[in-house]
Amino acid sequence: MSEVSLKTRALLVLCVVLAASALHAQSGRRRALLIGINDYTASRLGAKKPGAIPPRDWPNLNGAVNDVRTIQEMLQLVYGFQSGDIVTLVNQDATRAAILQAIDRQFVIPAAKGDVFFLYFAGHGSQVRNSLSDEPDKLDESLVPADSRAGARDIRDKELRVLFNRILDRGARLTVIFDNCHSGSGARGLATGARPRGIRRDPRDVADATKTGPRPEDRGALVIAAAQDFDPAWETRDADGRMHGAFSWAWIRAMRDATSGEAAIDTYLRAQARLRAETPYQAPVLAGNAQARFSPFLGARTDQANDRTVVAVSKVRDDGTVVLQGGWANGLSVGSELRVLSERSITTRLRVTSILGLGQSEARVEPGRPMPLAINSGALLEVVGWAAPAGRPLRVWAPRVAGNTGNIRLLARKLLAEATKRNIGWIPDPVDATPTHLLRRNQTEWELLGPGGAVERIGSDATAIAAIARIAPGSKLFVQFPAPAAMIEGIGIGPGTDREGIEPVARAEDADYILAGRLSPTRQLEYAWVRPAVNAADRRTTGLPARSAWIMEDGRDQTLRDSVARLRDSVLRLRRIHAWHLLESPPRARYPYRLAVKRQRDGSVIREGALTGGDLYDLVLRPAATSLPPRVPQRYVYVFNIDSHGKSVLLYPRSGSVENRYPLAPPAPPEIQLGAAFAVEPPYGVDTYFLLTTDEALPNPWILEWDGVRTAASDSPTPLEQLLMLTGSAERGPSIVTPSSWSLDRMVLEAVKPRKR
Repeated sequence: MSEVSLKTRALLVLCVVLAASALHAQSGRRRALLIGINDYTASRLGAKKPGAIPPRDWPNLNGAVNDVRTIQEMLQLVYGFQSGDIVTLVNQDATRAAILQAIDRQFVIPAAKGDVFFLYFAGHGSQVRNSLSDEPDKLDESLVPADSRAGARDIRDKELRVLFNRILDRGARLTVIFDNCHSGSGARGLATGARPRGIRRDPRDVADATKTGPRPEDRGALVIAAAQDFDPAWETRDADGRMHGAFSWAWIRAMRDATSGEAAIDTYLRAQARLRAETPYQAPVLAGNAQARFSPFLGARTDQANDRTVVAVSKVRDDGTVVLQGGWANGLSVGSELRVLSERSITTRLRVTSILGLGQSEARVEPGRPMPLAINSGALLEVVGWAAPAGRPLRVWAPRVAGNTGNIRLLARKLLAEATKRNIGWIPDPVDATPTHLLRRNQTEWELLGPGGAVERIGSDATAIAAIARIAPGSKLFVQFPAPAAMIEGIGIGPGTDREGIEPVARAEDADYILAGRLSPTRQLEYAWVRPAVNAADRRTTGLPARSAWIMEDGRDQTLRDSVARLRDSVLRLRRIHAWHLLESPPRARYPYRLAVKRQRDGSVIREGALTGGDLYDLVLRPAATSLPPRVPQRYVYVFNIDSHGKSVLLYPRSGSVENRYPLAPPAPPEIQLGAAFAVEPPYGVDTYFLLTTDEALPNPWILEWDGVRTAASDSPTPLEQLLMLTGSAERGPSIVTPSSWSLDRMVLEAVKPRKR
């Protein structure tokens, strides 16, 4: 067959693929309005009138514009939005008037039945006083426009409700994502100086009693908020160091991994799980009726055919490099393997060698194989081998000072004496009680963080003591002491060590854990790895520990041998837990069942909440959606549990890969009982239960156990076993190509003491 006819055939196949996608998509037009504001200086938006505008503290943000640019590309690459139908407003272009006009012109005026509209906002949120509001607190939630500092009013939720209802009145479908919060404080746990996407409320009374109609989410709109009304929305860095909204970054990856036709609630749950593993504390919210929740987010994807990822060849360079019209957004990673879609007889595979962006990558034919004529410009390729991307390292901040623990202990006692003298509460553990003030030592000087979260540079040890005198009596203070340089060097983490999966960072704001020293109730120095912005109540929502155990300084000599060894062991355990919570599995291979536990004494099924000590529970599999697909593939099933100390126990099967392939026979049942009863016993805490399913049995399932139980590895581990063993270590290592037919599901449950009867 000639090269021309091959190209023609490939283009015909592409047309068929796109046509099939169009049948599943909404029949109307797709439009989007994306708003991102980093710059709140209002430097070119009019002079501020002294005294006319209440001080609200408008800190600039770092990731909102990145979010807009990334989502814009995702809409075009994954959901088929045309560039002309996407309007963006960024930084000082996103004034109050411009935002309201854009909603009217982009959505309200052209709205017609079957249209798909998407509104995205990343920036500050707040609240506005409304004495005539029907809400008990007399506050309206609001979005802060770029000209707020110049005196512009916030855009209140009640104003948006009127506009949204007009869109819905015309039969259009509306999806909204707000990545902001409604408060600039949000203090909890150990502060870092990170600023949430929210500012202080506007005290100017709008006195608005206007009836705005029903809630749009009750009428079919899907509204997703990055945080609850009373909680903060944070920013974070991606693997390349770019800033994003923490929720937006979780959602962008959930969009990438969504299968065509996947329910929006499933996409949301995957984003929520990532957020819990990566952000100290943030609880997103999804609101919508059943039809909105169980419909695909923005309709069917346009880059998939029958749940297969298909990409086109852009060109073939003279050196044999194949440039693909597909990249990160399509789920490709370095190591992914592809083959020609239209010619199944061609067995030659291409392997992705580099990701050039969201929608472009490079690949090469397997070494020693000739380039097939079918691989040319316009040819369609399908992904047949999945490469797990290298996991994000555990980021830790560990400030150090010269000297030894004796010097630090002496200063600590002086600071305690000054705080006691000033009637300031001395907080021994920021996880158990959130302080109003944090005094901490970075690499060079002391810093003071007050109730608003702003960081004040203090300076030397002497000025740190003096700074306590400026704190109001009755305040609560936690003093975060640095570690001796010898302790940090002894722990041995980061580049140049065999623990490169743990990355030291220069700023507390970027850390998953902080090495914090404290003066204990017995007036000794103790150190622990503390997760910032987390308190004790948050343990129920995430499998990552709020902190490690407090470890006392080794007072016998200056070698710190015992302290260093225990701190090293603690951070390695944290890395292991963290890696398992972030491990990704092939998105197109999700199992249609999810793991649950059933309490034997009353038959209640539990997927979230708490398990009670002393009770017996059974492991069961239940459908992930409201109904099972017509054909459910048989998979080998494994269940293991990782507790908050990093110990893993294989719960099922307990005698190797024997009789653990489900469903046993068609039709697939609504519940599969695994027959693995277990009891909840001390130590109590938060456990994460993992469901691993795979087309091929694990020759050695005990690789899923560690901490001295059974860790023997087979002589020739399969690629999947290699990946699982690497996940349990502190190494990052190269990407590993695994079969694209395995899945991983997580369930976080708290084990609590039995109630007294």
